Amino acid sequence: MTTKVEKSVEVDVPVRTAYNQWTQFEEFPDFMGGVESVTQRDDRTLHWVAAIAGVRREWDAEILEQVPDEKVAWAATSGATNAGAVHFIPNGPGQTLVTLHLEFEPEGLVEKAGDALNVVERQTEADLANFKSFIESRGAETGAWRGEVRAGSALGTPGVADTVPPGQDVVDVLTADHREVAGLIGEIWTTQDPGERRDLADTAIAELVRHAVAEEMYVYPAMRKHLADGDEAVEHDVEEHQQLEELMKQFEGVEGSDPRFNELLRKLDTVLADHISDEETKHFPQLRAALPESELVELAGKVESAKKLAPTRPHPAAPNHELFHKLVGPGVGMVDRLRDKLTGRTTS
Repeated sequence: MTTKVEKSVEVDVPVRTAYNQWTQFEEFPDFMGGVESVTQRDDRTLHWVAAIAGVRREWDAEILEQVPDEKVAWAATSGATNAGAVHFIPNGPGQTLVTLHLEFEPEGLVEKAGDALNVVERQTEADLANFKSFIESRGAETGAWRGEVRAGSALGTPGVADTVPPGQDVVDVLTADHREVAGLIGEIWTTQDPGERRDLADTAIAELVRHAVAEEMYVYPAMRKHLADGDEAVEHDVEEHQQLEELMKQFEGVEGSDPRFNELLRKLDTVLADHISDEETKHFPQLRAALPESELVELAGKVESAKKLAPTRPHPAAPNHELFHKLVGPGVGMVDRLRDKLTGRTTS
């Protein structure tokens, strides 16, 4: 079973100082318990040697995203199954909130026993406390790397030209998403095999989560700005997103043969149908009328790019707004995709 840990610490140094110090990966053993060494092989690749719950492990990790003064996100590529992200947020004059997200898969009896005892959670708290002491006692970083690694850059993240078919704008893209999810739900109703029903449900959930996140990142800010009743329309749509996320969260672990499966599917189908009707009959036509074609096409590209990095699982406790998705969403999405790979969950 995958384990998630999220801890924060406030450090009394500016964001730039805290971030700069974190980029000195080879100095992690100075404040991270159990880490014997970190070797930086190039701008994106690290080799770790550490003791996890008393077991010595080695693994390679790739930096997936590194944005100066904002975040560093990574995932293991061999030797272990873990991923994480650290975020740096200004928290007053000369202060920074450092938040560390970790997700990993304990391996072997010793690690699983250690995980059961919350060893990793306690170690994470201790590591952040040590980082605070380390950087505050110095008052300055030991070094810095101010380059950037953008999410998906090494894989050639497609831009507007090669993600959106010619002649399509953001309304076309979002409407196609609606049709895809509605079609998946229709397949679930007509499929009898419990395993197939569960796989179809997982695919629908992943598509709907990605769609909702992309809307909240780029479409809803445009609606607020350009529609006469933009704030009211967005609040209504966000409330429906929240209802959908809560239903999807309940739906996640229910087997296709469970009587609750049909009950939750029916509720999800009802809320989704109402949401689609509101957007397609009211909000989308208003948005298309308010924005020039070039901006609608540009929004389509942003939506498609956002969906590639967005979470694939519902997180109803997370804020449904643009800033959260841009700061934290890619790290959450990376962890979700890692979990999907580990569990064999169907997302497409």
